[in-house]
Amino acid sequence: MRMWKNWIVLVVSVAGATARMSSAQASTEDPEFARLYSYGQSAMAAGRYDEARADFERLEKMDSGVAEVHATLGLLCFKAGSFDHAIEEIRVARKLKPELHGLDTLLSLSLAESGKFREAMPGLERAFKSSADPESKRQAGLELARVYSQLSMDRRAAETALELRDLYKDDPEVLYSVGKTLGNSAYLTMQHLFHESGASVWARLAEAEAQESQGQFADAIQNYRSVLEMDPHRVNVHYRMGRTYLSKWQKSHSADDVAAAEDEFTKEIAVNPGNANAGYELAGLRWKDGNQAAAEQLYEAAIRNYPDFEEAEVGLGGILLDEGKPALAVPHLQRATALRAEDEVAWYRLAQADRMLGDLQAQKQALASFQKLHAQSTAAWNKTPPTQAQEGVTPQTLGNSTQ
Repeated sequence: MRMWKNWIVLVVSVAGATARMSSAQASTEDPEFARLYSYGQSAMAAGRYDEARADFERLEKMDSGVAEVHATLGLLCFKAGSFDHAIEEIRVARKLKPELHGLDTLLSLSLAESGKFREAMPGLERAFKSSADPESKRQAGLELARVYSQLSMDRRAAETALELRDLYKDDPEVLYSVGKTLGNSAYLTMQHLFHESGASVWARLAEAEAQESQGQFADAIQNYRSVLEMDPHRVNVHYRMGRTYLSKWQKSHSADDVAAAEDEFTKEIAVNPGNANAGYELAGLRWKDGNQAAAEQLYEAAIRNYPDFEEAEVGLGGILLDEGKPALAVPHLQRATALRAEDEVAWYRLAQADRMLGDLQAQKQALASFQKLHAQSTAAWNKTPPTQAQEGVTPQTLGNSTQ
């Protein structure tokens, strides 16, 4: 069963409408009709949908002119996955009583589930745009994104998915659907890129990034080199190669990979001096080699290029602590905690600086913040999503160096 078969929102509106059946209907004056109707309502409220459907089918035979009976049967057929039957019942109900609430949305959902996507689309669009009920709007939006995807209307599918994400940002079903929709759109776009322009710089770059993310480091490096052969001055490629070499080193532990990474970061800065990420990574390698002066200069340059680079502030604070300059470290570490208060490394180093300065009260406060964060998780799992300039950089860790 698809997600919609668990949808209960319309039960309320249809059942409520059924409860308000006009006394002008001849069958409502029949005690047997009223008794069976009550049984059906009770069964539906208790989740005994097969029993409820049988009761309402009997009601339909007793009087086929009651719109609310057809509407409720449409809902029950929808829940049972009998979408064609649901469509028939809903259309009869609409013909008998066009003003009955909730039928347009239920009909559109049934049409979509039965594969009649173009017929379903206008009603789903109206429901998603205009419904005052958040759950009805949510369900219509989810189905609308699927309909757009089925009709190869990728732009509309992506736009609807993004709007759903903004409206229901903590809903796991919405997040799953959004990820699936956007992922499919990205996949189709990349397929078109490789098919139409497979030898282009952009195709090689996309392939290299995909290989890097999949741990195919040698292949990724080769494709990055191909990009540079085609466009030697393209920015950010040397940086990506440097990051790939660092990832490769995590498995190989080869000094050659570290040296290659250092070389690529240096080349990136040569072609793009404003690349704060490359400067940050190179600073970490210089620090690891014991060249604190060079590391300090590189961290300072990274912060000049990107003033909100929180990881670089933490790195610079650490370097200054290593150099015995806690008074100079404190402003950078305070800035880091202001930029990202959940960074436990920043609080730990700030506590170190306060201790070195003899400010025991400030040390106590910083240490309390660190301990609270550290109790929740280790540094590796405590990182929040990075800012733009921090994306993909090596995180600072506890201790006296970044490495």
